[in-house]
Amino acid sequence: MPKKTILNPQKILFVIPKLKNMFGGKGGVPGHPHVGIASLTSFLLTKGFPKSHLAIYDEGVEKDVVGLKQLIHKFQPDIIGITTFSYCYVSVLDTIRRVSRITKTPIIIGGPHVSAVKSQVLEENPKVTFAIKGEGEHTFFVLLTALREKQTDLSGIPGLIWRKGKKVIENMDRPFLKDVNSLPFPKYECFNLPSYPCFDSKSLPILTSRGCPYGCNYCSVKLSMGRGFRPRSSQNVIKEIGYWYKRGFTSFSINDDCFTLDLDRAEKICNLIIKAKMKIKINLYNGIRVDRITPKLLRKLKKAGCVFIAYGCEAGNQETINTINKNIKLEQVVKAVNWTNKVGIKNAVNFIVGHENETFERAMDSVKFAETLKCGFVNFYNLVPYPGTKVYEWAIKNAHFLYPKETFLKNISYRDNTPIFETKEFTKVQRETVMKKGFNLYEKKLLQLRLGKIAGTIGYLVTRPKPLHDMSIKIISSRLGWRMYSRLSHQD
Repeated sequence: MPKKTILNPQKILFVIPKLKNMFGGKGGVPGHPHVGIASLTSFLLTKGFPKSHLAIYDEGVEKDVVGLKQLIHKFQPDIIGITTFSYCYVSVLDTIRRVSRITKTPIIIGGPHVSAVKSQVLEENPKVTFAIKGEGEHTFFVLLTALREKQTDLSGIPGLIWRKGKKVIENMDRPFLKDVNSLPFPKYECFNLPSYPCFDSKSLPILTSRGCPYGCNYCSVKLSMGRGFRPRSSQNVIKEIGYWYKRGFTSFSINDDCFTLDLDRAEKICNLIIKAKMKIKINLYNGIRVDRITPKLLRKLKKAGCVFIAYGCEAGNQETINTINKNIKLEQVVKAVNWTNKVGIKNAVNFIVGHENETFERAMDSVKFAETLKCGFVNFYNLVPYPGTKVYEWAIKNAHFLYPKETFLKNISYRDNTPIFETKEFTKVQRETVMKKGFNLYEKKLLQLRLGKIAGTIGYLVTRPKPLHDMSIKIISSRLGWRMYSRLSHQD
């Protein structure tokens, strides 16, 4: 089957590979449509693309394994876009392989993983024609325009990685968009919204800003979104919330990296929600900084409908916190949790295992500290040294990788118990021990939060045998599990 030549790209198919579930296993059902793809399709619609020329296939919600092949043959796309994520890159590679067997239509990939490894994605994926690093909206549209105009030299398109014969060319980075208010918010026109659990619970994610100004050594956000904080205006955010509120959606997850960086803006958003008398629920799952929260803002959030906040602590040892450049104090974590409890908002605290210069004793400090916190539950994640981060540079020089350095992102994720590297001070066995304790604490507290303390404790003890544990995770990660959670947590 000869490879298609792109002369006048009109029809675009986006494919979203399967994600892992919340416990790191296979087969997780995405709770909502992919926000990045939704932003991209909304942007293309504003640029004149007919809705009939855009299609989406989300492998996480599609049950028919031959559905992708049927869609490709019926839709006849000119370009197939596949989003990538380091979280479960193996699924991305599987999707690329299957798509390339079905059709010779050119493939373009984007997403956070491309921003992390850049030209490497084309070098290791010969079936992929283009890749987009950083923010994708403008780069993708400019590429489509250039292909329509039959340009052969694409070196003038910032943010693009492409092939010139057998050579992989990485263009200069595209400057990050300063005015994020100029972008349309995701309206999910091209998604089958009723196929997602969020449709049942009438909940959707919201991104009110891009970028993070902080310098945590493990964080890869700056690779795809930059170090600058680029907020949407409070009025712009309310416009999006109001749009969905009028359509029956009453629960919103604000998934920013720095929602409360500007305390005044966060308060204004709350004030506008209160003024509009919208009866909504707000969740801050992504994790906000404990030094960017105040009792005043918490009271505003509570009044605006906030029901859950996650805080980023990352380590329960102050020396480790200082090493990773988190720039917070453990007492600030305790204060934030206590303040949040006082106003009646459920909360959780996030931790990472495997930091630079961490030892078994320091990592155990995180577990012990997590046990003392009066939060709803705690999250424990396996550190992933993403290329381009400071911790990656440190690990290359000081650690022993348990996977090949060139391919470890294909096989692991931060939800896996298996560490990526070890050091003399913190061995593989020790890391697995800490992660197991952390995962167990997470599951116990999460079940208690969702089911109540007594039922949650019983559920935790009953599901410790591996067969029952695997079955319970499968149920929790299914659409039925999402419905159960919505009812138990009064989200619907």
